[in-house]
Amino acid sequence: MGLEGERLQFQGRLGEKEIEAKKIEIKANGLVDAMRNDLSPFEAIKDINTELIVEQALELAQLKISYISALKEVNAIKKALGR
Repeated sequence: MGLEGERLQFQGRLGEKEIEAKKIEIKANGLVDAMRNDLSPFEAIKDINTELIVEQALELAQLKISYISALKEVNAIKKALGR
């Protein structure tokens, strides 16, 4: 495989990683919105579903790790492509 073939592979991988990062970002933003909704300042503390909030927070933390990893790969591929 020549340089052009490698470049095409990198471009394909870049597109995949950008899509992956966007999907993670959308899901994380949805969780943030849900947590904000669930943590209404007008809700009595006794009525807050803390188990749900903890579950969402843990999922958000994992998504953030995945998101940062995907962004690092995107940047590395862009660097390899000279962008």
